[in-house]
Amino acid sequence: MPLYPDFEYPVRDVIVNAHTAALASFAAPGTWWNAAQRRAIVTEARDARCGAGLQEPLDSDLSRNVTDASLPKAAREVARQVAISTNDLDQSFFDQAIADGLTDTEYTETVGVVARASALDVFARGIGVPSRALPTPQGGEPSRQRPASAQNEGAWVQSIPGGRRGGQEAIDTYGSDNPQAAPFVYRALSLVPEEVKGQIRNATAQYIRLEEFMNPEFTLDPSITRPQVELVAARVSVINQCFY
Repeated sequence: MPLYPDFEYPVRDVIVNAHTAALASFAAPGTWWNAAQRRAIVTEARDARCGAGLQEPLDSDLSRNVTDASLPKAAREVARQVAISTNDLDQSFFDQAIADGLTDTEYTETVGVVARASALDVFARGIGVPSRALPTPQGGEPSRQRPASAQNEGAWVQSIPGGRRGGQEAIDTYGSDNPQAAPFVYRALSLVPEEVKGQIRNATAQYIRLEEFMNPEFTLDPSITRPQVELVAARVSVINQCFY
């Protein structure tokens, strides 16, 4: 069944496939959270966004009985804050989450899940359809594998360097041993490589492949040019007070 049958125009297959994979990942075991906990993270984020007037509620997602009780309060608070007000966050927010009991890897996975879920929900709102329902949580345990090459690169959490410094883990995570394949917008989540892979999948489907980043003639959709894409992106960033 198509993911967006209620939209009057066709959505490109690459976007549908990326969004379908993302939704499935929210109800599957992750690296540090199990499936029910990951689904609960999305539910908390959606609840916060609906409360802030950023999206319309889905009763199935906002029902408290679908929020897994094993998700720590600290993770819930991170999910809710990241979902509605990232421009207000500073290192004290991260430090408090760690003091409240989260590990740096749990924090990173929570941020990654919220970021990807919010992107899908914004897309749905943009085309005028409800957010897509979440699947039933799957069984299984988190892999709990911390990347050996992760190191301090000046961020709040460790990250996998791009290129030779990251070794095979960089290739596995970013899909290339070229340092330019690992901009910090991806490296920021690389303490949990699966979240990076999900981000790259969505960005490639919705925006641009990194190898085409410096090509002003490239566009995924012939109805909008690359300069027009960047103009829209810049304006949205200003409106959202993006500090990147």
